[in-house]
Amino acid sequence: MRIMIIGGGNVGYYLTKGLMENKKNHIMLVEEDKERCDGIENDLGTHNVAVTWGDGTDAQLLKDAGIGETDVVITVTGHDQNNLTACQIAKDYFGVKRTVARVKNPKNIIAFKKLGVDSVISSTDAIANTINEELDWTEMKRFVEDHTSDLKLSRYTVAQGAGFEGHTLREISLKSGVIIIAILRDGSVIVPNGETILMKNDEVILWGKKEELDKIRTDGSFSGGAE
Repeated sequence: MRIMIIGGGNVGYYLTKGLMENKKNHIMLVEEDKERCDGIENDLGTHNVAVTWGDGTDAQLLKDAGIGETDVVITVTGHDQNNLTACQIAKDYFGVKRTVARVKNPKNIIAFKKLGVDSVISSTDAIANTINEELDWTEMKRFVEDHTSDLKLSRYTVAQGAGFEGHTLREISLKSGVIIIAILRDGSVIVPNGETILMKNDEVILWGKKEELDKIRTDGSFSGGAE
């Protein structure tokens, strides 16, 4: 599948990292910050990941980046208006069949859907809303699993005494093909990095290969997993 991701911040970075595990995916990432763009290209640039520096609302740039051959466009910049505009360009000018937008202001969700965005995910309550409202969680899981045959989303609660409790992400050893994309703690959403420490009662969102997530469910690393 050919996927274009617009926005190379933490969300776009980890989304790309998860999707690139499936070698059948070809990912085109567009990021307007040159330094950030160069860093992502050095870190993630492979035969199935192409990184483009530029404005994700520029139709000519998107055309040059390959949007005309894209199956799905996912917009995850930090600006709701840019995410909406990029989705509308993808649909109206290039005929992209499926669009997904991140919104920072949950009040924009209904408007985005009325304006033609296929899937809208809020990121202020971010994945907290996604988990608390089963409809949103189901939609996110369905999108991932429909379009990536061997990947899935799961969430786990860090139990007291679990193998990963009290350790930084740099210290723990996850199965190959599994990444942590977010941590929910005391009503807040954390986009983790290597220095993030897993704490008791953290809800951890993982993205990875189904068979590896199934192993994590039973090996005591988190305990309390839920599909």
